[in-house]
Amino acid sequence: MNIFSKPMTLRQFIKYIVPSILTMVFLSFYTTIDGYFVSKYAGSAALAGINIVVPVTCIIFGTSVMLATGAGAIIGEHMGKKEHKEANKVFSSISLALLVFSALFSILGILFLKPISIFLGASDKLLPHVMPYAFVVFAGTIPMAFKLFFEYLVRTDGNPQVGLEMSVTGLILNVVLDYLFVGVFKLGTFGAALGTVLSISVSAVIGLIYFLRRSTVRFCKTEFNTPVFFKSCANGSSEMLTELSTGITTLLFNLIIMQQFGEDGVAAVTIVMYIYYFFIAFYMGIAVAAAPVVSYNLGSGNSFKIRETVKYSFIIIGVTAVLIMLILHLLGDNIIGLFARSGSVFELTSTAMKYFSPVFLFIGINVFLSAYFTALGDGFTSALISSLRSLIFVIIFIFTLPRLAGINGVWLTMPYAEISTLLVSLVLFSKKGKKYLYA
Repeated sequence: MNIFSKPMTLRQFIKYIVPSILTMVFLSFYTTIDGYFVSKYAGSAALAGINIVVPVTCIIFGTSVMLATGAGAIIGEHMGKKEHKEANKVFSSISLALLVFSALFSILGILFLKPISIFLGASDKLLPHVMPYAFVVFAGTIPMAFKLFFEYLVRTDGNPQVGLEMSVTGLILNVVLDYLFVGVFKLGTFGAALGTVLSISVSAVIGLIYFLRRSTVRFCKTEFNTPVFFKSCANGSSEMLTELSTGITTLLFNLIIMQQFGEDGVAAVTIVMYIYYFFIAFYMGIAVAAAPVVSYNLGSGNSFKIRETVKYSFIIIGVTAVLIMLILHLLGDNIIGLFARSGSVFELTSTAMKYFSPVFLFIGINVFLSAYFTALGDGFTSALISSLRSLIFVIIFIFTLPRLAGINGVWLTMPYAEISTLLVSLVLFSKKGKKYLYA
């Protein structure tokens, strides 16, 4: 019996999702590793410089995830119906579209490197740190995009452990290369970016080899399929919005905090975001593991399996939220100390996390339900949840809360955005999502 269709106990489901969770956690480490070595060997200004480039990586990863999740839902439904040729055509066509986008984005980014860096908020002090990092990121757009694309789609193909292998390999290599380029050769942000892109490239090659030799879903002779492309974009638009909104949120945080605290403030934002990316990865791992199960069983008409998946996911998300809050309460300052051992950056970050940390109580269900509706092919509802939690409510609260609570209102922005979205998400699930559990 297919792994997507057989009944599971809670323990078996946890075993199934662990590779996806670890994959997403390791993915979150790539930028964090850069930050660790840069903060240790190049200082807080270089650390802030990395954060300035976050919106660029959000565009790359956002496009990749949009096409992977949007096409993945279509591919999963075809596989549930045993339509393997159609699944191969969708996979090949979307891969071609991602290749074209990545090449164009890389070329344009390199051509307009300095204006983009300034637009993102780089001051004269930060520009020497921002431009080398951004240059390497733009140059590495193709492997960065396909690494994430392949990691998502190996789950659709029923082999999440391959994604884990890709992430572990890349992560270990990234640590080694960052130590050499930043710690030994003193290449600063250029070395950090180079280490990351090279390690990601190795992971992307592992994924490419898998889809050329071992996968059920295969490359085939194809041409650009406009209807499939737009359907994939629409269906995966929520994931794109999440990534883009993360970039917009980071940009707004940087601009507001820069006015109050300068480069040290941006460094504090960077550390807060590293902690955020790390812990949200647990929820993302649950969501991306559950999504192909939902898509497959939507195609095969197995509502029992969809209901089982949702129930187990909700339980694990609840337990995870409690554990994360305990970790931050007991070890929060120790985690911050990995990037800022003392001084104003440490104090700013420690204060920020006290106000920011409740976000982890609410974010898990929002992330899961957005992915759930994507898996059902309901891109509009998924995009609505994503846009509320990561853009609309963020913009509303970031311009209102600081007026009411001072600078701490900035740190309260995301917790308020998530709890507001949660109320909407649960209503949407009750009205539009529950029916698939009992179809």
